[in-house]
Amino acid sequence: MKAPQAKAEAQLLRCFRSVCSVLEEENTLLGAGKLQEVGKLLPAKQKEMARLEQALAASKEAAATPDAVSPAAEQEARRFGALVRTNRMLLQGAIDTQNAIIRLVVTEAPQENTCYAPSGHYVTQSGLQDALAIRNDV
Repeated sequence: MKAPQAKAEAQLLRCFRSVCSVLEEENTLLGAGKLQEVGKLLPAKQKEMARLEQALAASKEAAATPDAVSPAAEQEARRFGALVRTNRMLLQGAIDTQNAIIRLVVTEAPQENTCYAPSGHYVTQSGLQDALAIRNDV
């Protein structure tokens, strides 16, 4: 392995490990339901992903053959893939939970209508009361 290729390979391994570290932390927080803490990790995750992309490009340029990958890099790539799949599943679960809560609070909350009663007072009526109310204009 030539010096530039070895350097690129070492950088790639460091980047994979850094990204995996952030993903592991994020997955732990997602599993614990600490979504605010997950949001705080986003800048670090974006930074590490950008570094990984650069390292992948540099490694590809320095490689003797375009598809040549060391066993260590291949192992880290598999670990990264597994963490990404877990991360996607946990993020989707968090999104589904938030959507369910929003649906409960917003769309399934009892809707109340406010109007004037025949007496002239301001009253609140629910949907069932509207259906059973006797209207004097009919």
